[in-house]
Amino acid sequence: MMVVAGVFGANGFIGRHLTRSLVARGHQTVCFGRHFPLDFQKEFGDQVEMRLVDLQDDIETHRKLFGITHVIQLINSSNAAVGNNKVIADIHSNIIPHVSFINSCILSGVQSFTFLSSGGTVYGQPQAALLSEDHPTFPLNSYGLTKLFTEQYLRMLCRGSAMGFNILRVANPFGPGQLGTGGQGLVGTILQKFKQREPVTIFGDGLNQRDYLYVDDTIDAIVRAVEHVPLNDVVNIGSGEGRSILAVLEAMEEALGRPIAREHVPDRATDTPSNVLDPAKAEKLLGWKTVTPFPIGVSKTVEWNLQHGRQQTVPSK
Repeated sequence: MMVVAGVFGANGFIGRHLTRSLVARGHQTVCFGRHFPLDFQKEFGDQVEMRLVDLQDDIETHRKLFGITHVIQLINSSNAAVGNNKVIADIHSNIIPHVSFINSCILSGVQSFTFLSSGGTVYGQPQAALLSEDHPTFPLNSYGLTKLFTEQYLRMLCRGSAMGFNILRVANPFGPGQLGTGGQGLVGTILQKFKQREPVTIFGDGLNQRDYLYVDDTIDAIVRAVEHVPLNDVVNIGSGEGRSILAVLEAMEEALGRPIAREHVPDRATDTPSNVLDPAKAEKLLGWKTVTPFPIGVSKTVEWNLQHGRQQTVPSK
């Protein structure tokens, strides 16, 4: 299958890992972003094509999509940590550009559109221990709602078009290269606080459970979706195992060999007591499941962060 992969958000945590994997598998890869730092250019410059893009400019985006057969959309200008403090901004900066972008992809002849949605926020309050794809979706925060709206627009706009789609509701990815800036990623944030000798903020009692996914497993799922005939469906990408914030802290203390300072603050209205994804559908449709034990993933992440955490690079495997 001829794949010309367009990675939108290639300079991010997941984007860099994905770019490396696509190149290693021999796929022609075009990286899209607002800028490409020198370290990114140094690693990928002779292996990929780089195209500057701003999704707010739909005409320019349409032009730069020329030749792309498979789009992987990783760009998002918000995160769940913001809560509901920027609702209007989220509509303008996330929903509208994404809808325009999807239309541009269809008009440009893109064959497959893989969208990374949020398994951790689109479902809202859990009604089951494991959340399957048909679980009700009532997001508690603006980030989750923008993801859900984008999912629905993608379904609607692809209907009757020649472009297929994959909606991957990804759990909480972590791994080397995640710096924890802007409150993105618990593991990365903990390490950032640890290195700055600041306490980790724990909302509530710290017993809320989440589904954590090592980045190598995350990338494996995305690549499988890209290489597969479009599913035209939504699929959970998670481990199926829940861990509390306190359990994550304990695993990281084990890897660090040192205690981590912490402070408890009142729980947030936008948090749920549990969010653990059922990955059965991904295994059935994509042949995918997690293979990296959580402690191993934490150990690798800690090792990288302590050695390279101030840089934006991710070591080659």
